[in-house]
Amino acid sequence: MPRLRLFALCAALSGAFGCSSSTDATPNEPMPAPPTEFGGDRPVTLRLPDAFDPSVERPLLVMIHGYQSSGIVEEAYLKLAATASERGYLYLTPDGTFNAGGVRFWNDWPGDHDNSAVDDVGYLKQLIADVRAAYKVDAKRIYVTGHSNGGAMTHRLACELSDELAAAAVFAGDMPVSPEAVCKPTSPLHLLQFHGDEDAAVVFAGNEKNLGAKECVAFWAAHDGCTGTEEGTPLDLVTDLAGAETTVLRHTGCTGGSAELWTMTGAGHVPGFTPGFRTELFDYFDGHTK
Repeated sequence: MPRLRLFALCAALSGAFGCSSSTDATPNEPMPAPPTEFGGDRPVTLRLPDAFDPSVERPLLVMIHGYQSSGIVEEAYLKLAATASERGYLYLTPDGTFNAGGVRFWNDWPGDHDNSAVDDVGYLKQLIADVRAAYKVDAKRIYVTGHSNGGAMTHRLACELSDELAAAAVFAGDMPVSPEAVCKPTSPLHLLQFHGDEDAAVVFAGNEKNLGAKECVAFWAAHDGCTGTEEGTPLDLVTDLAGAETTVLRHTGCTGGSAELWTMTGAGHVPGFTPGFRTELFDYFDGHTK
């Protein structure tokens, strides 16, 4: 067919069939970058690792702040972002909502926080789902950690999302004295709790309302079918305490998952952490997959 007739035919059919000349095609045009803002009316920025390659599957870590705090403030305290980036993690630091007194919180256990109706489990579950839809997240390496009220929320997420989470690391968080009434995990889970034994805010030994740290870990050990315990090498996690102040107790013989307690001897509710703390925490995550 002569070139002019081909051009005329193409022009005539362009409205119906989208015919165009080869000079208009852009087959190598880059795809739009995935979003980094998630959370809807509670927006949170997803932190990407350095030299990010979207074709590579990445672990995801969600860090949950304490009562009266925020994701930004808690990150300034724990300083997890740099290590998360070095280890190749996608990292989220979401915010809770404000109560009637103007204090930001997480609605961790039913009946707490003046019977709040805020569905923080739903919010965090959807947050994880949205990131997974936009990025290549390693389904076997989804982690959550939280401090204080955020630690209790971490326990709650472990209960509700046990089929999705690989591990949960609870910093000074607690569970109700009868956890089986509100915590019904359906899959094995790796659970770490690290807690100062001189914590006056979330008491290490527990009280009439909440389990102590040892009892919280024992609950997860029972869920994971663990049958024994062993002591690990002590860790140096706290800046103002000399030596390796943190004892390690691991439950053993588990049929799935694991349970571990790091007791920071002499530490309170907001201890200062050594750089080694971040190394140990991410070593724990890297060593525990679904």
